[in-house]
Amino acid sequence: MNVVETCGKETLLIPGTSVQRSFSSIDEEVVGFEKDAESIMQKLTRGTKKLDVISIFGMPGIGKTTLARKVYNIPSIVNHFDIKVWCSVSQEYDRRTLLGEILKQTTRKSEIIEADDRPDMLRRSLIGKRYLIVLDDIWDVKAWEDLDLCFPKGENGSRVMVTTRIEQVAKHLQHHSNPYPLRFLTRAESWELLLKKVF
Repeated sequence: MNVVETCGKETLLIPGTSVQRSFSSIDEEVVGFEKDAESIMQKLTRGTKKLDVISIFGMPGIGKTTLARKVYNIPSIVNHFDIKVWCSVSQEYDRRTLLGEILKQTTRKSEIIEADDRPDMLRRSLIGKRYLIVLDDIWDVKAWEDLDLCFPKGENGSRVMVTTRIEQVAKHLQHHSNPYPLRFLTRAESWELLLKKVF
């Protein structure tokens, strides 16, 4: 199984764009998301064989991206999907650049592809594969509508995982799974995280 991974220790910002390639930090502390991670993992690996969108929503800074990264890098998830892609979308994004970044991670090719060819090439590169596409920090349903047709609707259990701070966006993107609201850390979990950060 060929897995396209984006694991490392840094975030690469492509100059002049809002697209970032996000890399999970090995040193990043994760506290209080064990049950949440298990729930998201089940949504990614079980349930419908049709394409599904798993939306995680909640207030800014609550840990949506941290949870998504944690799940994205779990070995069983890495081994479950043929192709994995992580892209940050943000409030202002460029469709052409976003498509190019997803395509580059999907095909592992660095050459420049004509903008008009990107949607078709992305679709062809994903057909027949079980893929996981993470779209981090979506603000507007238009970002999804710009990409939706590029994702094949096969019966092999492919998933798109989305993080957003806007509940209405999460609900609009719903396919089979209900949007996942992320809770605040408990006082004990917050204290544990603080101790790990400090010491």
